[in-house]
Amino acid sequence: MTRAASVILASLLLAAGAPGANAAPTAELPPVSSEELSSSDSMLALINPSIQLSTADYHPTDLRTVAGSSHQLREEAADAVEELLVAARQAGHSLQLISAFRSYERQRVLFNQYESQYGAAYAERISARPGTSEHQLGLAADVGYAGGNCQLRICFGDTAAGKWLAQHSAEYGLIIRYPAGQEEVTGYSYEPWHLRYIGIDHAQAMQDADVATYEQYYNLLLDQAEEAPAEPTENAVETTPAAESSPWGSSPEPEASADSSDDLVVLRFLPPFRDWSFGLSR
Repeated sequence: MTRAASVILASLLLAAGAPGANAAPTAELPPVSSEELSSSDSMLALINPSIQLSTADYHPTDLRTVAGSSHQLREEAADAVEELLVAARQAGHSLQLISAFRSYERQRVLFNQYESQYGAAYAERISARPGTSEHQLGLAADVGYAGGNCQLRICFGDTAAGKWLAQHSAEYGLIIRYPAGQEEVTGYSYEPWHLRYIGIDHAQAMQDADVATYEQYYNLLLDQAEEAPAEPTENAVETTPAAESSPWGSSPEPEASADSSDDLVVLRFLPPFRDWSFGLSR
């Protein structure tokens, strides 16, 4: 996603008055660059119903199998999930990894199944379209009780293990990606089983700043990166900041870029409300 599109996305989320969208940080955030926020290879990549990967066959290069499972995650995320699961067992919670990396093709098959069964409109409410699923980043993990109790269901959040995850995930660089009551921001209903790796520094900073969703935290990081002094470059071209244009105009076309890291594409700015609570894996 280009910096201009990022700014417009942030403006629209704030202008929409989504719950908590105007949250301000109460703690210092780790420094980041604009490039870190626009690359699908970054641990901070934002992907949701409004932002998709520009390359359909995107495939992380550092995937590995998570110990004790047949699922893969990127190296850092795999380490974190393994440590978290060990700590959970030591705390008396028998958890397992249910789902992790999924390719574009696998996501396409899943979505098409739901579309065939329920129709396109309802399929979009219960499943991510291919190219918009966090699982393709290799940074998302679905976890649940080894015995299957409340697996991939909202009731998991009320279990002892679900409460433990909500309290301790940040210690391992993981966040509950789709918290309760934030559907208008994330585009999805509450998913206490869906973890997203963003790194210990950022997960704890997000917690310390009391920011509810990753969308909001991302916007704070974006603001910080935009405010950082720019390095002087030769032949710099002055441009009009995108935030000064009307946020309610038509969606901009994805801009071509020679920078391969600029590879997240804005689809639409306000995520649709997703209302589902039964066990389907996006």
